[in-house]
Amino acid sequence: MLTLFACRQNNSNKNVSQAENKISERKTLTIDTFSTFPPEIDGCSCYFSNDSTEFKKGEYIYMNDFAQTSFLKINGVLTKFSQTDFKEIDSSNLKAKYKSENYEMTIESKDGKQSGDETWLKSGTIKLTDKNGKTITKTFYGECGC
Repeated sequence: MLTLFACRQNNSNKNVSQAENKISERKTLTIDTFSTFPPEIDGCSCYFSNDSTEFKKGEYIYMNDFAQTSFLKINGVLTKFSQTDFKEIDSSNLKAKYKSENYEMTIESKDGKQSGDETWLKSGTIKLTDKNGKTITKTFYGECGC
């Protein structure tokens, strides 16, 4: 009888552990792709993808309006950010900070070559942090221009 109780107790702990793993998985931050420009993005803008292949397909992870508004798709939800800080590190490197209700985001970008009449390639990193301190950092490839 004692053996039966011990086995049952062990299985009970295993189920709790599995439930905790599922909850912890939901807390993971993901930056997802989207293809449709939000209505706020009209005219001059930046749009970044995970890499050049996704960029050519029109699959983006980040967009901004060249001003105060940015978008990032987090855990499947398109999230709007407002710029809180902007620094030109040197002639080809920028650092911008943004905030939403639940997240903070830092973009560090480096200018690449001119890709069109009024567009330039960009590369860099996006660092996203939620209110609990969970962070994800991704590299990007994209373009800014009018």
